[in-house]
Amino acid sequence: MSKSGWKLVWAAAVVLLATLTAVSVGAQEPTRAEPGTGVPAGHPPLPPGEPGAMPGMPPGHPMVPSAPRDVRGIEQGATDTAPAHPSMPPGGMMPPGGMMPPGGMMPPGGMMAPGMMPPGGMPPMQHPAGALSGQLELQLPGGDHGPLDLVLKGDVYEGMFEVHNSGLGPLSISSVAPFTSDADPRLPPGVTAAFADGSHTAVLAPNGSKQVLVKWAPGKSNLAKELYGQVRVESDTRDHAPAAMGIHAEMPLGGMPWLFNHILSWMTFLPLIGMLGIFVLYLLGYKKDENIKWGVLALMGVNLALAIWLFLNYSRGFGRFAGNDGFQFIERGVWIRSLNVEYFMGVDGTSISMVLLTALVSFVAAIVSFSVKSQLKGYWAMFCLLVTGMMGVFVALDLFMFYVFWEVMLLPMYFLIGIWGGPRKEYAAIKFFLYTLAGSVFMLLAFIALYYNADPAFLSSGQAVQHTFAIPELMRVDYLGKDLTILGLSFVKVIWVVLFIGFAIKVPMFPFHTWLPDAHVEAPTAISVILAGVLLKMGTYGMLRINFPLLPEATQWAAPAIAVFGVINMVYGAFCAMAQEDLKRLVAYSSISHMGFCLLGMAALTPAGIEASIVQMFNHGTITSMLFTLVGVVYDRGHTREISRYGGMATEMPFYTAFFGFAFMASLGLPGLSGFIGEALTFVGAFPIYPALTIIGATSVIFTAGYHLWALQRVFLGKFKQEWRHSHALELWGGKFPEMNFREAMSLAPMAVIVVIIGFWPKPLLNMLDSGVMDLTNLVNPAGASQVASATEIVTHALARLP
Repeated sequence: MSKSGWKLVWAAAVVLLATLTAVSVGAQEPTRAEPGTGVPAGHPPLPPGEPGAMPGMPPGHPMVPSAPRDVRGIEQGATDTAPAHPSMPPGGMMPPGGMMPPGGMMPPGGMMAPGMMPPGGMPPMQHPAGALSGQLELQLPGGDHGPLDLVLKGDVYEGMFEVHNSGLGPLSISSVAPFTSDADPRLPPGVTAAFADGSHTAVLAPNGSKQVLVKWAPGKSNLAKELYGQVRVESDTRDHAPAAMGIHAEMPLGGMPWLFNHILSWMTFLPLIGMLGIFVLYLLGYKKDENIKWGVLALMGVNLALAIWLFLNYSRGFGRFAGNDGFQFIERGVWIRSLNVEYFMGVDGTSISMVLLTALVSFVAAIVSFSVKSQLKGYWAMFCLLVTGMMGVFVALDLFMFYVFWEVMLLPMYFLIGIWGGPRKEYAAIKFFLYTLAGSVFMLLAFIALYYNADPAFLSSGQAVQHTFAIPELMRVDYLGKDLTILGLSFVKVIWVVLFIGFAIKVPMFPFHTWLPDAHVEAPTAISVILAGVLLKMGTYGMLRINFPLLPEATQWAAPAIAVFGVINMVYGAFCAMAQEDLKRLVAYSSISHMGFCLLGMAALTPAGIEASIVQMFNHGTITSMLFTLVGVVYDRGHTREISRYGGMATEMPFYTAFFGFAFMASLGLPGLSGFIGEALTFVGAFPIYPALTIIGATSVIFTAGYHLWALQRVFLGKFKQEWRHSHALELWGGKFPEMNFREAMSLAPMAVIVVIIGFWPKPLLNMLDSGVMDLTNLVNPAGASQVASATEIVTHALARLP
């Protein structure tokens, strides 16, 4: 450092030292007082004060001494100051002889002068009755915090926790009861809580405790297989805030509780385990990458088997009034305490079909992915991570957790398109990433706003928090009643629109749809299957899971706009599909059109309309997966998707042609196939609310049939183009198009079977959705005369009238 620099440092040090010295001297110098008054020199005379104050001190003056407050809490109504010490005379002054010697110095030896301290030292501080209060604490018998796990004893689940008084005064317990009610049944029936002696009230002495016995008698008619909730304890603590102990019980499922009682976690993270396994193989230098596909296929097969078990063991008719907020197979625990984030999973009628669809499409996509031949470790690792993100979105019941899985899905999809895609893969991948990330930013801001304006709640452990990300708790918040605004606009409307845009990008909804055709065309066939089969459904699912139940009033306000955008999607997507020369782009635009049915159905806010939306989501996922798989089959042979390059393919690949025709008929809504059920339910649900829009939207069915049949005619009918005989693409097969092989047929068979079954017998799917649809409808649009019957009954009667 230069000399001038050192001079500046020394100057600054001297100034700092002088400042500190001045402050120290000023703080230590005593204030001079006027003789005989105790008032600082120059201060105006003070009026007489209250008894107990120094002479001349006004009430509340800072120099008036006050007794120390009880740091353990003071009961409401008690005085904030303790009485003067017993040795003090009235007026609060020291008795004669108890004052400091002149000059304020201690006598030699540091001992107090005679008369200053009463014999025996300072007596204990005396407090009036009621000045001390109890402090409520709930803990498990071993001193641990909750939740309390109930243990099966006979036919009843039981458990005990302690109510402890850690305060200095008595504690009166006024209530011990399960945190539930008839109007808001948080817990399933059969839950009781009381002190061990059967009472619900008690008075605890300081450091006293009493045990609470919690029981759950499920009974044979109870549909609940698990219990998550709290027992509330109310007392007369100063703030009168209730405390809660989390309670948890679950029946052993499937003979293997370690698996089936945590089935949602296994289904979500099993693919992630596969990804980690691939990474370990990479570190070990494993070279036989072709074998990795069999391991991933096995994982996807296990996931599909678990999804089928979940479907078969899902309790139909289990709704919100059966307890647990209508969710089943719940897994809940505190995850990030500093942010009040919980590991919270569960399924209901809104999500159960999406979980099954995700497992099915992932299994099919794994078979289709066998055609990928390069960088297999990276491909299969990203594939597994993508499945984990998709599954997590459909089972997450915490907004923070929902957002994490939503973002996890974005990263692998970007790489799967950008590395293994077509000629314009980088452009398509970046476009997909930017569009989806923009929607994610909107979502995150809305989630934070909902979090900070939520009501106080309890975590699964029973700990009280001021804010929460738990979706079931946020569904209870009356955001409209809070009269909140953002930049002068209604809070609920602004947040609803922000969330809607974030989800609409994923649908994709016009005008946020332009990323989809590019992503589909450039993505590998298997990734197109996942993109259309599952990812598009995440947008409409997000609306049904978050927009509708959390902001029902804003949903009613925006419902007509949803219907308008839905009809635009239906008609615009159909016209765009009709103009395409690329077969894959045609199927991509058909997806935009079919997702418009979902928007129109949910906009009706009726049981039939919302159920139609979910049915259409499921059916479109199976049909469009078949279509993209079929496009990939012909592309693997001819290396082109231009419709004009083909013709007469029925003579070359008759079995393939039959599959393609079957998928086209299902997509255009032929009665007897699942596509018809989704479209018919949409019109039935939406027509009573939006007759004009429904009629306009119905015209899209004509255009849909037009572009499907036209494409079928140009590709498969007519004469076969002989130039293919000399094409380099077919040299391997001697100038002929080979028929579908066994692997390709197996990737199509599961979807084809489901399309036929639901087309003729949709009742199992409708019954599975029924309770969730009715709960959602009651939240966003309370039941009226037309909504008394179940959604299944409404749909059944409506379909019976169709020709």
